[in-house]
Amino acid sequence: MVVTAHFIDYDWRLQKRILSFSQITDHTGNSIGRCIEKVLLEWGIDKIFTIIVDNATANANAIGYMNRKLNSWREDGTIFGGKYMHLRCCAHILNLIVSDGLKDLHESVVAIRNAVKYVKSSPSRLDRFKRAVEHEKLGNNGFVVLDVPTRWNSTYLMLESAVKLRKAFERMEEENGHYVNYFKESDNEKRISPPLLNDWENAKVFIQFLSTFYDITLDFIASLHVTSNIYFKSWCTIFNQLTSLSTERDPLVSRMAVSMKQKFDKYWKGLDKTINLLIIAVVLDPRYKFGYVKWRFDAFYGVTQSHSMLCSLKEVLIDLYEYYVTQYGSVNVKSNDDMSSGKSGVPESFYEKEKFKEDSLWGQKQQEEDVSMGKSEVELYLLEACEKLNDKFDLLAWWKNCSVKFPILSMIAKDVFSMPISIVASESAFSTGGRILDPFRSSLTPKIVESLILTGNWLSASCPIAEPCVAEEHAKDDDTSIQLLEYYPNVETGEVVKI
Repeated sequence: MVVTAHFIDYDWRLQKRILSFSQITDHTGNSIGRCIEKVLLEWGIDKIFTIIVDNATANANAIGYMNRKLNSWREDGTIFGGKYMHLRCCAHILNLIVSDGLKDLHESVVAIRNAVKYVKSSPSRLDRFKRAVEHEKLGNNGFVVLDVPTRWNSTYLMLESAVKLRKAFERMEEENGHYVNYFKESDNEKRISPPLLNDWENAKVFIQFLSTFYDITLDFIASLHVTSNIYFKSWCTIFNQLTSLSTERDPLVSRMAVSMKQKFDKYWKGLDKTINLLIIAVVLDPRYKFGYVKWRFDAFYGVTQSHSMLCSLKEVLIDLYEYYVTQYGSVNVKSNDDMSSGKSGVPESFYEKEKFKEDSLWGQKQQEEDVSMGKSEVELYLLEACEKLNDKFDLLAWWKNCSVKFPILSMIAKDVFSMPISIVASESAFSTGGRILDPFRSSLTPKIVESLILTGNWLSASCPIAEPCVAEEHAKDDDTSIQLLEYYPNVETGEVVKI
């Protein structure tokens, strides 16, 4: 089991570090919970914001175990007693939704999979297939992908590549007797026939239908940029597509859409406490705020229900803000020297420092005036106009620049934006493990393997962790909010990073 820290450092850069790569006795909730507890104790972590896991009962039990432990360690070990701690992996839920839709295409998928399996089963068969591709002038060099049946995204890629080479497969069926015999009964095992016309047509429908889900999955599993703010937009895209395709004239498409919509509603319909947190992430994106959420809710639920849902979301944001005020109300606006200490070692000119200091003091003055007029940071933030949509917009840089103006709200943003919405990236750690253990080096102890993986991960990080100045290090030793997720947890500690 791998435990990895995801956090935003002092200089507002998204970071991730593996904290543990260890054996686990079994996959029960208590065993997983005790493993996480051990990692937290070793790293001196006693505050957690969220734990993201896939949809398994054992993981839910592990979160319950950790919630009890953290709240026994300190009163503020979790946010609202762990109310928002359990976050389900969005990529896993999307996988469950799509898998339901695949049931209607099972026979067609298996037929094409067997055709691809035949081509990939030996060099001579692959050569004959490449010649068929050349004769049909498909210009693809015979490149075709064999899927992993339990991974729908690999099935999507297999069908996409196979459909492009459909004529080559049909030529193989006409000219290659071995190809036809491959699908006949063999050793009392019934094989599905070569792909028929209906199978190819079904595959084309499948590719067109699921291209959106494939692209959204790629967004969900990204680990080099913030992903929590894309959940709600992706949710809207899926909701729109499934609602529209449910009324399609093509019975295959409508059946797939209805089946997937039922699973979608099971996990993502309406609002719950964890979904609220992910929608708050888009509210904290200055390009969208509540205006975007209202626009989509009005379209999906009608004005009356939309108003009620928006009120609930605003209460969540206000509750979070008031909680952070209670925890970090003594936070002052950072001085120029403090802010520059988190930057690279390149010195700034005296003029640049003075200019920044002047802006900081003016921002503090404005904040004091707004507070005296009874306006909270939440109200001030929502009253400001949205930023223009721009592909080059840097979300973390915007919040870094506005942390003087919104010191408390920026701390909420830092915790919310450090949440990944998928645990899929955790598999990269196990891929690394496969390279460390090979036929010539397979006797390493678990501790040595863990040491190699952790050291390699920390040394190969794309950017170093920015640290605060020494004065602030002692002043804010216990003021950090921690995020942890099993497999790819989010962690920020006083020992590693101070915010």
